[in-house]
Amino acid sequence: MTQIQQHSLASWKQLILAQQNGGLTAAEYCRQQNIKYNAFYYWQRKIREDFAASALQITKKDESAPKFATLATATITTTVQTATLPSMLKLSCGPVSLEVNEQTSSELLARTLACIKDVFPVC
Repeated sequence: MTQIQQHSLASWKQLILAQQNGGLTAAEYCRQQNIKYNAFYYWQRKIREDFAASALQITKKDESAPKFATLATATITTTVQTATLPSMLKLSCGPVSLEVNEQTSSELLARTLACIKDVFPVC
């Protein structure tokens, strides 16, 4: 891009920013500033293309060499404890079978046995 084109580009950038910040539509702004509507859009497109090209060059520079991140490693240790199974007691009487362990509450056991006795008097 020549020096004259760069100067024109800078001048048009200021005009386009003024239009965008002023709150007027492009047509209204051009009418108030005595700017040709087609010239305004031509330079707006050129500025966008210039911006896109420079953004693309920055992106290509960033993508040129892969970068690796260093990650901290952690050592995880697990301890497996084998639990001893509680003692089981199995009571059977006819069609009824009941299994209890030492964690079974005596109240629950008494109520269960009372129910079994009511339903199956033989037990």
